[in-house]
Amino acid sequence: MSALALNATQQRHPRPEHQAYSGRVRLIRCAPRKPAVHLCAEPHEPRPHIRRGLRPRTRNLLEVPITDIAAEHDVYFGTPEPEHESEDLQTASLAVVQRVEHRTDVAEVKGRLTLMDTGLTPNQAMVEDLLFVRKVLENAGIAYLLVRGNDERPVIAVDLAHRDQLRRAMVEACREEPFYSRSVDTKKTRTLLIADGELSPSDKSRIIRVYRPRAVSGTNLTFGPSAGVQLELWDLTGPEITLPVENSLTRRTLPANEVVRGTVEKHGLTWPTIENMFADHATDIDFDVDLVFSWVDGSSPEYQAARAARMKDAVVGEGDDHEARFRQINELKYALRSVYMFAPWIRRIFIATDSERPDWLADHPSVTFVRAEEHFKDPSVLPTHNSQAVESQLQHIPGLAEHFLYSNDDMFFGRPVGPDLFFSPGGITKFIEASTRIGLGANDPERSGFENAARVNRRLLWERFGRITTRHLEHTAAPLRKSVLLEMEAEFPNEFAATAASTFRAKDNISVTNSLYHYYALLTGRAVTQETAKVKYVDTTSYAGLKIMDKLLAKRNMDLFCLNDGSFPEVPAQERTERVTDFLEKFFPIKAPWEK
Repeated sequence: MSALALNATQQRHPRPEHQAYSGRVRLIRCAPRKPAVHLCAEPHEPRPHIRRGLRPRTRNLLEVPITDIAAEHDVYFGTPEPEHESEDLQTASLAVVQRVEHRTDVAEVKGRLTLMDTGLTPNQAMVEDLLFVRKVLENAGIAYLLVRGNDERPVIAVDLAHRDQLRRAMVEACREEPFYSRSVDTKKTRTLLIADGELSPSDKSRIIRVYRPRAVSGTNLTFGPSAGVQLELWDLTGPEITLPVENSLTRRTLPANEVVRGTVEKHGLTWPTIENMFADHATDIDFDVDLVFSWVDGSSPEYQAARAARMKDAVVGEGDDHEARFRQINELKYALRSVYMFAPWIRRIFIATDSERPDWLADHPSVTFVRAEEHFKDPSVLPTHNSQAVESQLQHIPGLAEHFLYSNDDMFFGRPVGPDLFFSPGGITKFIEASTRIGLGANDPERSGFENAARVNRRLLWERFGRITTRHLEHTAAPLRKSVLLEMEAEFPNEFAATAASTFRAKDNISVTNSLYHYYALLTGRAVTQETAKVKYVDTTSYAGLKIMDKLLAKRNMDLFCLNDGSFPEVPAQERTERVTDFLEKFFPIKAPWEK
């Protein structure tokens, strides 16, 4: 079949984005010596063949370098590129396939030669490719600068006069590497396999994204151009230096005599750069950010017996006696993986719990278990089975950073995010209001603890500020400041103490993390609302929620999401457990260093 016919067939029968790669991947060659890992198609699906010797359909590309401000903004500030977007993708030639067929770690995934099961996070993949490019340049004797772009992407600047030398060096170094290049500053996007001889489709292109695609077998997790390294060709001849796009420090045109060369330490190496390129900027977030999870091992027979014994005489609100309040299916493991994969800037993770350390969790300096007696101001009120009590005492956790996030074990990071999603450079917290309203009426023993706390919070804020709060907050990781929490505890001492002393949720409890802190901080100038984060709430005990969960896996387009265990289930517990566990294993397949 010709390349043109094959492309037409693919357009008539597109591959669904949600399909796990276990049915869409074929190793170029399986090594006979190690039987441990094989990528095999599922029995009911045909195994695709490697397309050998097929050349891509040619097009007349209108290639115009970026000149307008809006387009420049998209280069650095645009939303992450979808990894499955349609594109003009060059098919690997037969010669390249033959050169890499000995590699057991390379497979064809959706038309790309791809590194499989590397165990790297997106950030680690980006750094690995950056170091590869650096080695290529140094081996070829090509001068370069490390540049700070306007996001976290590494940028390497090379003299425009060395374009051809750069191409030859990259092509030679990538003969057996699945490195692709994508022109950024052209109207049409074309992706080339560098091993086939070209670095860019046009001599006009001066911004080139290079990357090795990576995928995890059995899942739809891929890292593509969004985790790539940016090559920029700068015109260094003459009295003025011209750049294809602005960076975090300079304009597109700068006098050569004002450029002072310097160095910077990054990734354990010394890099040539421009002086002040990596200096702390006014918009940088340079303070430590920690993360606190509250967690209970509801599967423990000891915990269940103790909770049942204390609940005999307790009065609780609607749904607060359901096992969903404490049931767990190892969500914590995947919540921690989400931090490792998508929020590597978190300094330290604290787990507030009285449960035993789970079997899969090893001792690790980044993860600290905190017992209630270590951070409750008055340990005599313990034990507690009340998450609102735990949340009222977070500010007393020993060693906790001033700025931190609070999360439950059913809340996850869905893709790479930065600390600026939660904090301003000055430390102001950013919180996300939900569309749901708190509703009318006062707190009442028949209401759930969640609804009661929202009403108690509303009353306290009205009495203190004369303002009405009307909306709940999204179920996501929430940014907090320890100093503001201590101030609030001094402002509302009786409410904090009473909530901490409630063994179970009570009608007069406050909910500090949702939403008392955020509106108190808002009304005192320490917080703002934000609408930039993409978030999703999923009730995994409903069939409608399970459909949303499947869509979430297919698209991977949420910054944050919550897989809630509802108190009024429609889905049988065993079915829910299987569906949620399968989802989590496919969404977060990369093991964190603290796992055994």
